[in-house]
Amino acid sequence: MKKVVRALFDDPHGVEAQKVAESQDLKKLIKQHAPVAIKLALEAGKTYASLFEINDSACYVDLHRKEWINALETCLLWYVEDEDYEMCTKIKDLINEIKKRGKNNRFDLNDGEGF
Repeated sequence: MKKVVRALFDDPHGVEAQKVAESQDLKKLIKQHAPVAIKLALEAGKTYASLFEINDSACYVDLHRKEWINALETCLLWYVEDEDYEMCTKIKDLINEIKKRGKNNRFDLNDGEGF
């Protein structure tokens, strides 16, 4: 099992949401780790993908499976900006796999219940 990445914030209590949303470091972290976390969660049949842990707090940023495609599409746009077309292909393949599993009723992308 993959260890969850740890995001380190200097003062998590004083962090403003707007500054976090604009953070290039956070964008890079999400861009790099969201596809991996989603792929691992999909393969393990999980409902949530753990993107990262905040500091050493045991608080995790998790993404519910109904948000996986949206998250991957955002990552895809970022990789297009970077002209990393190899990664774009991998993300598109992952999106297609998620859609295929949803159509085959292997899981419902809209509910949070078990399979």
